[in-house]
Amino acid sequence: MADAWRIRRVGPEDQGLVLAADVFDGPAMALGTERFLGAPGAADPRNILIVAELDGAVLGFASGTILDHPDKPRNLFVQELGVNEAARRRGIARALLAALRAEGRAAGCTVSWVLTEEANGPARATYAATGGVETRGVVMYEWEEEGDVSPPDAAP
Repeated sequence: MADAWRIRRVGPEDQGLVLAADVFDGPAMALGTERFLGAPGAADPRNILIVAELDGAVLGFASGTILDHPDKPRNLFVQELGVNEAARRRGIARALLAALRAEGRAAGCTVSWVLTEEANGPARATYAATGGVETRGVVMYEWEEEGDVSPPDAAP
């Protein structure tokens, strides 16, 4: 692969590209993709999906969501960053993260943040190389929701 890849934000019109991409943890779901990007003509401005493409194929992605709260500045939560293994070590992850953060700044975000596993050395190295400052002492809690929960591809 040469360095002819390009970085761009995708929107509702790119759902087919997203569904065909082999860069996520698992296959992209049609309804999940539509919920994240918005419907054609009704993009969700809070959710951002940036891709790196080469010849119509997605090499990597960065996703984030703009968060607002009454007592905090607008911020960008970096949800995920991923690059196909064959396309790594070419600066794609750094370029994706830079483009995602630029979108956040353009939307008025004064802070960007991400969570990753302590054992994920490659991710931590990427975030540090792009100027991220590791925060110590933060603990995350997670709940597995049970009961009357709609399946991931069910209508809202």
